[in-house]
Amino acid sequence: MTHEARKRGVQRVLFATLLLNALVSGAKIVVGTAIGSLAMVADGYHSLLDGSNNVIGLVVTRFAYAPPDPGHPYGHRKFETSAALLLGLGLLALAYSVFEGALASFQKPSLPEITPLSWAVMFGTLAVNFFVAWYEAREGRRLQSEYLLADAAHTRSDVYVTLGVVASFAGARAGVTWLDPLVATGIAAFIAWLAVGIVIRAFHVLTDRAAIEPGAIAEVVAKVPGVKRCGEVRTRGGDAVYVDLVALVDGGMPMREAHDVADRIEHALHAAFPAVVDVVVHLEPAD
Repeated sequence: MTHEARKRGVQRVLFATLLLNALVSGAKIVVGTAIGSLAMVADGYHSLLDGSNNVIGLVVTRFAYAPPDPGHPYGHRKFETSAALLLGLGLLALAYSVFEGALASFQKPSLPEITPLSWAVMFGTLAVNFFVAWYEAREGRRLQSEYLLADAAHTRSDVYVTLGVVASFAGARAGVTWLDPLVATGIAAFIAWLAVGIVIRAFHVLTDRAAIEPGAIAEVVAKVPGVKRCGEVRTRGGDAVYVDLVALVDGGMPMREAHDVADRIEHALHAAFPAVVDVVVHLEPAD
């Protein structure tokens, strides 16, 4: 898939999910505020962050899938990873805000006024969130988009969070004043847990942590005809992996034949590891 086709695909997904996220977040915030449900409003802001992430993604993907240039010879894919990192940090800030509001509600508890409209909004958003999470995850894998996969994980969290809000509604109908702020606290904890995972994954990519186990690379290369040994394997990247390695071959091998060995190594790694986009093979004599 070309850079341009991948960019158009990611932008199409982000725009569609932006509209859906704006719809469900607006409904939850407006209705939650009207009935006095802290948990529902927190869930609405959680969904609103999904929409803001879609906007960020639309801006970032304009640059992230640009082809390599003299200033960025390895491409621009880390623009997308940087956006995923910002997404995670934004989630952490939101988690703190929700927790702060829940703590204040514990000190002055009150019962939200549950209406048929509030039930309809929550069950409707459940259906939307199931669809958005499935759609983004499917397209993220197809388009090899780290940002879409991260955003799909965030949207999946909305499903569990919304179920918690539904439980708080049942508690409010039973007269349990502490359940609404308790669910809001749980939402804050869940958002924070999700955020930490996204931040760690993005941090690993940005700091060039090994993307593939070196032994797995060496095992594939060792099976290539003409290769005696393989060593000094280095990998980096996330959904786009770059590989450097040293392959030891017969010292008397003609240059053309040695070049063919390097080509076979590249083809073997691309076949074994679809995420690999570039392979640099350093040939050295084995004797």
